[in-house]
Amino acid sequence: QPFAENSKLPETSEKAIYEPSNSPQMAAPDQPANADLQKFLAALKVADIVKDKDELFTISSTSTVEETLKLLEKKRILSMPVVDEKKKKYAGIVSISDIVIAICFNPCFAKLAKGGTIDDLTREDMEKIISRSVLKNAVIDLVGVTEEGKNLWTFDENDNMLKLAEYFSQGVHRALIMRESGGPCLLSQTDYARFLCNEVKKSKDKNIEDRLKMSLEKLGFTGQKGPIISVNDKETALAGFRRLLQWHSFRDWNLAAMPVIDSKSGKIIGNLSESDLRGLNENRLLDLLFVVPMYLKTFYGQMKKPLIASPETSFGDALDKLVESKVHRLWIVDKNEKPIGAFSLSDVISQFTVFGFAHEKS
Repeated sequence: QPFAENSKLPETSEKAIYEPSNSPQMAAPDQPANADLQKFLAALKVADIVKDKDELFTISSTSTVEETLKLLEKKRILSMPVVDEKKKKYAGIVSISDIVIAICFNPCFAKLAKGGTIDDLTREDMEKIISRSVLKNAVIDLVGVTEEGKNLWTFDENDNMLKLAEYFSQGVHRALIMRESGGPCLLSQTDYARFLCNEVKKSKDKNIEDRLKMSLEKLGFTGQKGPIISVNDKETALAGFRRLLQWHSFRDWNLAAMPVIDSKSGKIIGNLSESDLRGLNENRLLDLLFVVPMYLKTFYGQMKKPLIASPETSFGDALDKLVESKVHRLWIVDKNEKPIGAFSLSDVISQFTVFGFAHEKS
């Protein structure tokens, strides 16, 4: 098993496996913590989430980027450990974020970096894009492209959920959970948030009930400084994916997705996320040069309607929408359906840690 204790990485490696006790400390805001909400999480064990979870999905370090995308799509996941099969050791984590960067910022797209569509390309341009893409490269080349890919936080199944929440609420997307039986498993921020959503809805605790009644506006999710980062329906998918990564921020604005905006009315009409790159292959590489609506239609048959809510929507109703729709986020819109904020699964987690209170309005 690549994650056995005797398979830790060489001392010269830039990658690291962090345990909570020795991992880098993340700064918390100075707002007081809500002890009752934290007590709710502290009473739950990580084992409650992972007891029925499958063992790790891994991929060989010699597999290609294209093969990795295919497996991510098949398993409906966003990341997986990369294993050096010769050494029988963990080599790192590769995520969809790493792949988006490698593909969309590849020099082969340089001619279109500042705009342009597939109509602007000559046959020679197209041949260069395909021949120079990273899709045929070994996936090990992409390990560590993003900072999170260099590290893996480890927890024990007997740890309480509050301990894990403080990492997930700050942008960490996955953690390795060591189990007494069944082998280790990878727990994602999404797994955690969905479990929490269901537990919260069952709770009879008055503090929890009061929190569920609060509006998204009261909780501070409509106070985004400046315009919402977005892509319009006249821009290419390549431009959208590049913007996702250019504006990516670990704490302030985690751009795993952005709204697709009608260029005339400013209304939200869709959603573009990193996961929309899963399943891309050499034959479809040039689809990145389609305008966003067309790109999404080639993958899904249609551009799915975005999940939206108003500022007055309660925390509880927003939770219901996320769980029932099985999506990672909803967009908060004004009366004209123009986006003014976002509410994501990581925001759900943050409401039960000290970090959630940095958003609240007085």
